[in-house]
Amino acid sequence: MFKKVLKFILVAPLLMAFQCEDEFEESTLVFNSFKVNISDQSSFSLNDTIWITGKTSSKVFDLALNDSIFAESPRSDIFSIYKFIEPIEVYNCKDAIDKFDLMFDIGQFSALPSCENAQLQVIPRLETNNISYTYRIGLKPNFTGDYVISWQDGIIRNLDRNEFIINNYPIANHPNQIGFNSCDNVSWRFLNESDREYYFTVE
Repeated sequence: MFKKVLKFILVAPLLMAFQCEDEFEESTLVFNSFKVNISDQSSFSLNDTIWITGKTSSKVFDLALNDSIFAESPRSDIFSIYKFIEPIEVYNCKDAIDKFDLMFDIGQFSALPSCENAQLQVIPRLETNNISYTYRIGLKPNFTGDYVISWQDGIIRNLDRNEFIINNYPIANHPNQIGFNSCDNVSWRFLNESDREYYFTVE
């Protein structure tokens, strides 16, 4: 028994060293943000599908090599879906994945455990040309209302993000902000400092 424990004590630092080395190597990679396109209109019906397409380069910049390399494992994209509600003191929208049927077309999707009804994690698929990683998902609404999709760091390519919709939902204690209620955890973004939200109405 003592020999087994001693062997683990001797090997464990080596395993930790390899793990730290792997983490260090990962930290030298600079990934490109996803460029996202959403069905380009401000209003949809219950019969429509809102399509979201994200694309990013298959190349990443390696700080250790000072050069671009092929990304064998792409970084996932993360975005959240919310429905606007009558504003209360601290927030004006609430997690709303359950208001839609999700249509998975390209890539793999999973809900994040931190709030399964708000956040989606997307693992894109490598295109046949090996130049880009891509994902595509459709949202088919089941309820009317005003909604917002918020990206962690994706770049929305749509020229019009329909920002006029949020003007109907001011938060008294947080002016010029959007307040996200994600499974009872509230966070905010200043409207004039963020371009990572896309707004739309379902009628």
